[in-house]
Amino acid sequence: MDDIKEQNISSNIDKLDGRTSEKKEKIVSDENTKSDLDHQELVKLTKEAIDNLIESDPFLCGLPSNVTVEEIKAQIAVAQGQAITLFLYRGELPKLSIVVPTHTTTVLDLKRAIKRHTNLCFKRDNIKKKISWRHVWKKYNLCFDNVQLLNDNENLKTYGITNKAELHYVKKYREKNKLRNIIKNA
Repeated sequence: MDDIKEQNISSNIDKLDGRTSEKKEKIVSDENTKSDLDHQELVKLTKEAIDNLIESDPFLCGLPSNVTVEEIKAQIAVAQGQAITLFLYRGELPKLSIVVPTHTTTVLDLKRAIKRHTNLCFKRDNIKKKISWRHVWKKYNLCFDNVQLLNDNENLKTYGITNKAELHYVKKYREKNKLRNIIKNA
């Protein structure tokens, strides 16, 4: 009989333990939900504060609402004279404004900046398109003032590129019988 009472008591204790653990789990999940909501509210408030700061600042006012840290740093560098803004015209597509440092920027650095900016624009517009940059640079050259930027290791200053310069793509033309021309000239 004592065994039966002990079993009943232990089963009741197990039931109580099960109920309390369920209640504890519910309380913990409720607290997590509250903290998640609080976190979401904080993120929303932070984004609004950043948007207000960007809109009110005269140097940053042209940036989009979902601006990256890199873009903010680039605009500050332009304002301090440590970087220049270049505009790339792409035919029917809207022009790209690209910010690069002034002193040691090469043509290759410019090409990388164009790639970063283009990919960022695609991401903002939710365009899932992959560009083969190897193909782009194989078929097109960048051009400034009717001068093609042919040497990737050349500094932009050697081409006379300054702030707010306008660049565009120029299709490369293949030289026929290039090997024959080299042999003839030798």
